[in-house]
Amino acid sequence: MSEPDVGEIERREIQDHVRKVLRDLGNPEPPLSLPDVRKLLHLDLKYYDGSDAGLLAEVSHRVKLLTKKTLPDAVKHVRDVIARSKLLAFWVPESKRVLIDSSVPKPKHRWIEGHEITHSIAPWHRDFLLGDDKETLDPSCRAMLEAEANFGAGQLLFLQDRFANEARDVAPSIESVKALASRYNNSITSTLWRLVEERDPSKPVFGMISVHPNDPNIGAHDGASPWRYFIRSGAFRTQFSNVKPAEVYRLVAHHASYRKRGPVLETHDFLTDIAGEAWEFTIEGFSNSHALLTLGCALRKRSTIVVAPR
Repeated sequence: MSEPDVGEIERREIQDHVRKVLRDLGNPEPPLSLPDVRKLLHLDLKYYDGSDAGLLAEVSHRVKLLTKKTLPDAVKHVRDVIARSKLLAFWVPESKRVLIDSSVPKPKHRWIEGHEITHSIAPWHRDFLLGDDKETLDPSCRAMLEAEANFGAGQLLFLQDRFANEARDVAPSIESVKALASRYNNSITSTLWRLVEERDPSKPVFGMISVHPNDPNIGAHDGASPWRYFIRSGAFRTQFSNVKPAEVYRLVAHHASYRKRGPVLETHDFLTDIAGEAWEFTIEGFSNSHALLTLGCALRKRSTIVVAPR
């Protein structure tokens, strides 16, 4: 899927809140210490499982206050939301607590925590989460809140402009993604996402998180499409708005090897922009055994390619 675009006003406000947090922490070097962030914001972190009676009581009380439901109805509502949305974490404003599902693999905890911290510092998120009025339950509204929280997590965990500046000092490649992931102590997936969106928004670049075309167990997920996320730089969104994720995945499937871990593809291929001009892209794919991560970077328009005489 492609996340909805976060509005410019919301982007600036989230950036301002994250900037204040980082400033109050003394503008730290990477990697960011999340315990230091929690301490600054007076947040508590707790892990839970779906049958946790304490979780149900705490979150149901929040819903009861928001929606004027009776407590039994609030408990039922929370159970339904967890089951329907497959929520992996909550932020509970009254207790200033971040709750993370203990079944979530540990490598994902850092991103999820950054996501929930953003919910806590974006003032307009407070009264939307887990309520049940029509606006709150509208899927597009919920998707936008989640996109805003993901934007804030990226701003926080990658220290805002610090990551973009460092990323511009290296080539846009899977090797650079892995090196930056290690430096910032973030996952390869989240680092790929940030590199595509933040390194140079003026260059057409895309990323894709998908199943492995030759081993669908790698990257398997609940969606109907073989890709989970399609990530685009600002220039790609504008110049290649006609390019859908299915087209990119076809390129991935065409070039992918049968290797289950490590480099899966490294090639050049072409995509056509909205003006009908073909562009050459370098395309790399890497399997971390959990998903296939693909990075594509525009090189040049096809019309400018010089073919050496034979």
